[in-house]
Amino acid sequence: MLLYNKTSLLPNLVALQELLNNNDNEYNYRCQGLYEDKIAIRHTLAHNGMNSIRIWKTPCLLGFWYNDFDYSHKYFIGALDYTIYENCIKIDYLNINDFDKKDMFYNPLNQDDSIHLVKSLIHFVKIVALKETKPKIILDIHENLRMFFKYYQEEGFRVTNRKCKSNPFWLEAESVF
Repeated sequence: MLLYNKTSLLPNLVALQELLNNNDNEYNYRCQGLYEDKIAIRHTLAHNGMNSIRIWKTPCLLGFWYNDFDYSHKYFIGALDYTIYENCIKIDYLNINDFDKKDMFYNPLNQDDSIHLVKSLIHFVKIVALKETKPKIILDIHENLRMFFKYYQEEGFRVTNRKCKSNPFWLEAESVF
């Protein structure tokens, strides 16, 4: 994939969404100023096979390495963890800094930006599934289904009767193509 094991700087959320949706070359989205606010995206592959994507705002790239905890709360935009299995891709973790989490993080995204970012992250996983020839994507959702109806139903996910393996109060949803 394009982003594996690197950190890329983008000028704004629109460039981030275009990069995730089109799987473009990140060099198409150059940041103009050295010290202007940027969007950083880091995609890493862990030893256990989990892929992690972290997205944050940054006025300076080096600040993230020097003060990781402060950045994770002040400038956090989104995170995605997914694992590629033999017959599917499992989204292990998907979190964005939307207005629902305004007590956890600073500077939440507005409703439109948060919906577009979730759609872009899911679309990115669908691109990975197509490249890896995996027929479905699985996602764990809370049984109150609030987040499911807000973000995932429109993206083709359907609730199953299967309970999540790690938490009995969560259900599995899947998108089959």
